[in-house]
Order: sequence, then structure tokens, then C-alpha cells
Amino acid sequence: MLRATSVLAFIAAIALVGRMWAQAPLPGPVSPYGDDPNVVTVSGRALPLSAVSAAVTVLNHDYIERSHAATATELLREVPFLYLSQNGATGGLTTVTIRGGKPNFTLVMIDGIPVNDITNILGGSFDFSSLSTDNIEQVEIVRGPLSSIYGSDAIGAVINFISRRPVKGSALDLGGELGNFRRTQGRLGSSGQWKSVGYSFSGSYLGIGEQVYKDSYSLGTAALYTSIGLGPSRVLEVTARYQDKQSAGLPSNGGGPEFSILRTPENEHAADVILRVDYKAQLRPWWSYSIEVDWFSSTENNFTPAILDRVPPSFKNSLPSSRSAGRFNRTRAAATSAFVFSPNVSANASVGLREEDGRTRGFLNDTIPSSFRQQRWTLSSTAELLYQRKNLSATAGLGFDQSEAYDLVVSPRVGVNYSVSEKGPRLKASWAKGFKLPSFYALGNPNVGNPFLKPERSRAFDLGIEQRLGGSGSSLSFTYFRNNFTDLIDFSAQLFRLVNRTQASTQGLEVGAELPEMDHVRIGASFSYLNWRLEGTNEPLRDTPHWIGGAHLNWIATKRIGARVETQWIGRRYDYSVPDPNQFTVGGYSNSNGVVTYECNDRIAVFVRADNFLNSKYHEYIGFPAPGISVRLGISFRPLGR
Repeated sequence: MLRATSVLAFIAAIALVGRMWAQAPLPGPVSPYGDDPNVVTVSGRALPLSAVSAAVTVLNHDYIERSHAATATELLREVPFLYLSQNGATGGLTTVTIRGGKPNFTLVMIDGIPVNDITNILGGSFDFSSLSTDNIEQVEIVRGPLSSIYGSDAIGAVINFISRRPVKGSALDLGGELGNFRRTQGRLGSSGQWKSVGYSFSGSYLGIGEQVYKDSYSLGTAALYTSIGLGPSRVLEVTARYQDKQSAGLPSNGGGPEFSILRTPENEHAADVILRVDYKAQLRPWWSYSIEVDWFSSTENNFTPAILDRVPPSFKNSLPSSRSAGRFNRTRAAATSAFVFSPNVSANASVGLREEDGRTRGFLNDTIPSSFRQQRWTLSSTAELLYQRKNLSATAGLGFDQSEAYDLVVSPRVGVNYSVSEKGPRLKASWAKGFKLPSFYALGNPNVGNPFLKPERSRAFDLGIEQRLGGSGSSLSFTYFRNNFTDLIDFSAQLFRLVNRTQASTQGLEVGAELPEMDHVRIGASFSYLNWRLEGTNEPLRDTPHWIGGAHLNWIATKRIGARVETQWIGRRYDYSVPDPNQFTVGGYSNSNGVVTYECNDRIAVFVRADNFLNSKYHEYIGFPAPGISVRLGISFRPLGR
């Protein structure tokens, strides 16, 4: 009751600022109705969100900007139908789990460029604390396999961060913020058009001091997108991004500040570089093509202290310290053609070559070598047929991937989107297969690696129904999904190495609602339930709660004041800690965030954002308490443009 009263008091405080009138749209994750943005991740061509057959959530520019989220962690924290877990405080390892797939089953991309590092100990999981929201225009989250388009790693889901596109004229954005835990941030952004050249650029630095125990964090980012017109129906696009993360904190599974025995922090320094050049041309009204080359490079230096189960430690359960320096490079080249056969029928085809090279130099306990190097070439091709008319869209695609030492993998996908009438309901269904090649760590690590591992595979089906409720963006949706994962890679204590032995099936329901706008207030809610069955192991499915619920409220208090309040409830999940082996579960908590923005004039805006403003005393991992309330005050100044 106290927490509910606090939420109501927070909302009521916003209302006291001014009268209830406004004309600005209410920001929020985009439903299949309303603005109906184009989605570029699901198919070889852009499709309206209302026409895609996959389960997709879109975070548009307005939602990202008004959230005042500095990192992908803050941005994705309350997004429906995904579970984001953060090891400790801000800057700790942050991963995403979707529909019960392992964190490394989600392919993460920036402008279509994969950024999963397959040399890390996580098997290619992406750490969302290393990605800022700088120069991000839109985020598309696809729940379900897309190996038919992206090949390996798109086995369970895809998250694509899309760079901001240039605006007409020129715009300049300056900003900064201050908060508790010695939080500071400064940022600079600019976009515009000069003759045939469009550009968007941003740079920022975020620093946070100790939050719970020796867990400082910093993130620096520079990002650039530019498009150059080369004549009629020809354009050259260039994307570049650099991000540098430094963090400290107690290691995962080590018991955290509450149970850790040594209490020595882990230190990590990671830097990523992304480059892409894409040439696009339309030769005929019915034929267009593109040629793309991109490069992703990740370097990481890490020290993880020993994790003891007791004093004196046992050899069986304690973990030695590790020290490593690694580098991973991925270079890709691809050519894509798009054909329009009629107003209703189109097709896409592509062929690409990918080269991956990863190396790690390291030691366990400063004495046992753990160095390895792996290389892999992959030839891939895709083909997709798309049929569209007013109330129906259907897609059928095939992906072919041939890698060194592995047989040819064929990844099919079919999907249908059908609207019964202009007012709905809308039915969606998709079926697909996905796969993931073993990571370089799983293949090459001299202590636990296994060069004979087979690819992990998935088979997924979902069926959904969506109904417009009346009013822009308001809807109700139900989606049932089922996934089957085979040849999952697991650690065998008997063989002391990684093996293919586990099979899993997950199924569940996703329910979402966006209510019609009332007095410039919009309320939305979501709920997802997941059940699973594991074979070939006695271990439970970790990092995956059975249920997640959420609610949010958008409020335009006056013409210049807007607010958003959101709460997420997380069920308990299985976890493991070396120094406390008798505790098996963690979680069962809620997290509430709020942001209020005041536009002083057309150039200056100030905001207050509070994360966990109810100060919920929860744990996302055993022994790692939440740092408490995080509050920051920020300002944005636009001397040019809007």
C-alpha cells in the first residue's frame, strides 16, 4: 500500500504543475497502430509495423528522447516481453533473455551490423551496459528466430539499434546531467544536410562512482552516420561508431557484497569499433541493389579475482582467478538485390561472405595458460518472397550458410499477417528455424573448450491476435509462442569440458494493452508467462523468471510539461552463488522509474529522472543488492534547429 500510494503521489505531483491540456503526442513503445513506422529488421525490405508477421516492439525516436536514458540498459529496462538482468549496479554485466533463450541467443546489431563478441566466456552474449543511446533513432526488437536473414546467432531473437538520420537544415544539441553516486554526463550532437550530404553525429561521456561496493563505471561514445547522394537513385551511406567502457565490481556468481569472501573487485576495459559502407542504387523501377562492407572490432582486458566457497577453499567448488586480453574482428561483405514483380509481389536475394578472427591471451590463477585463437569463414545467401495487399501480407524465406568444418545449414521462415476487416482484428503467425555456431570460446578454450561441438538449433512458432481499441496507438494483443532448442551447449563436470547434451522447450503467452488516450493520459500494461522443460541436465533454466508484468503511464501535464512513470514486476528465478550454494532462487521484486521533462522554451529543456524511486530492496543476483534510488537532473540546449 505504501508503494502504491507513493506512485499515486508522484503522479499527482505532476498534475499540480499546470492545467491538463496539450497537443503533443504521448510517447511510448509503438503498437501495430498509431504512427505505424517502417520496420527494417524482419524482412529484406522495409515494411510497416502493422504488416509484419513477426512479434516486434519498436522504440521510436520520440520515446528514446523523452526517456532520457543514457545507456541501452536504462532504455530497455521496462520494455515489455524481455527480461533484462544486471549484475550489481549500473555498469555491471547486463544481458537480455527473450522467450527463454539463453542470453547469447539474441543477436544484437547496430544498423544491421552484428556486435556480439563470440570470444567471451559468455558464448557471445552482448553486454548492454557497453552501449549508449547516442545517435540512436529507433530500436527494433524481434522475438523469434531470424537465421533466414542473419544466419548464426539469430537463433532466438534480434535487437537492432538504428542510427539517427539527418534532418533538413542543421541542428545542434548540447546537454549534461548530474546525479547521486557522483554521476556526471556530457553530450554533444549535431545533424543536418549540406547539398547532397546528410549527416548526424554525437559524442558523450558518462561517469558513475561507487554505488554499492567498489563498482565504478564509465562509458565514452562517438557515433557518426552520413549519406552522400551520388546522382539520381544512387546513395552512399557510411556508419562509424566507437565506444569505450571501463567498469569495476564484484564478479558474477561470487556472492556479491553480501556473501563474497575475498571482496576483491573485477576490473574490465572494453572498446568497440564499428565501420560500415553501403552503396545503394536503383537501376530500374523494378530492380534495386546494394553492396555493403562492414567491420566490427572488439578489444577487452579483464581481471576476475578468485571466487572462494569457504575458508580454506575447496578445490571442487572454488574458482581460480583469471586474467585475459582479447581481440575479436568480424568483416563482412554482401550484395543484395530487390525485385518488384507487381504491386503485390516482390522478392529479395542476397549473397555474403563473413570472416571472423578471435584471439585471447590469458592465465588462470596467473599460472595456467588459457590462451586460444580461432578463425572462421562463412558463405551465406538468402532468398525471400513477399506478397502484400490491403489486408494480407505473407513472407517465405530461406537462408543458406556454409562455414568451415560444418555442414550446410538451411534456415527457413514463413509468416502471415491478416486483418479480418479495416478495424481488425489482425491475426499474425510465423514459423522459423534458427541456429548458432559454437562460439570461439566454446571451441578453443584450452581448459573447457571442445573442438567437436555441433551448432545449437531452434525451431519456433508463434500465433498472435491484435485488436485496435479506438484512438491512435491503442490496442490489445495476445501472442502464444513455442520454442524447441536442441544440441544446447552445456558444461560436463565429469568430462570437465563443454558438450552438446541439453534439449529444451519453452512456451508461453504475451499480453499487451495500450488504452485510448484520456485527458492527455495514456496507460499501458503488459504481462508474459513462460514455462519450460529441460532434458539432459539436472540444472534449472537460469536467468529466466516464469512471469514478468509491467505498467506505464504517459502524461502531458501542460503544453511544456510531460511525464512518464513505469513499473515492472519480476517473478523469482533460479540463480547460483559459489559461497552460498544452498540458495537457489533470487528475485520476486518490482522496479519503478519516472521522468519529468519541462520545456522552458523552444531551445532549452530540463528533466528529472528517478530510477527505482520507490527504493525497492531487491536482488537481481544472489548477494548483489540494488543500489537504491538513482536520481539525476539534466538539461538540453538546442541553439540550432529543432
